[in-house]
Amino acid sequence: MMLIAKSQLLPTVQLQCALGYAVIQSWDEFMPDSVSGLIHIEYQAGSDGSLDFLLIWASTLWGYWNLVCEYWPRPLWSHAIGLRYSNNYHSVRFAHALEFVMAHEEAFSKLPNRHGPIQIYPPTQEQRREAERWSSEVYDNLGPIPMEPQIAS
Repeated sequence: MMLIAKSQLLPTVQLQCALGYAVIQSWDEFMPDSVSGLIHIEYQAGSDGSLDFLLIWASTLWGYWNLVCEYWPRPLWSHAIGLRYSNNYHSVRFAHALEFVMAHEEAFSKLPNRHGPIQIYPPTQEQRREAERWSSEVYDNLGPIPMEPQIAS
């Protein structure tokens, strides 16, 4: 992976990849009792490719989905800004990763579609190592993780 200075763009790393890595790193918190299942990230991007909102859903039974969390970077419609967990889900690690990624959103290439799903299956050990390696390189290059995630109640 190419390391960059803060002011440069990561053309090969899409924002959707960064979001996927954040979920992989938080898999055990989102799916603690399941060796199978699926996490679905639903997002909408603005006309400039920046994130308007994202919803994360978890499924351990085929056809049944639970809302894990929703994130609104700016006040759209009737939603307040911030990350909100639902259905007894919580992950400080994901909150930190999401806040870091969104603070450096300009460093990633924009979302490829206005509306998109990203599906994450149970990660293998290699995928977990790749997510850790990637985040370590990006965090080292772009700056520290924020100390206090902005989690709305």
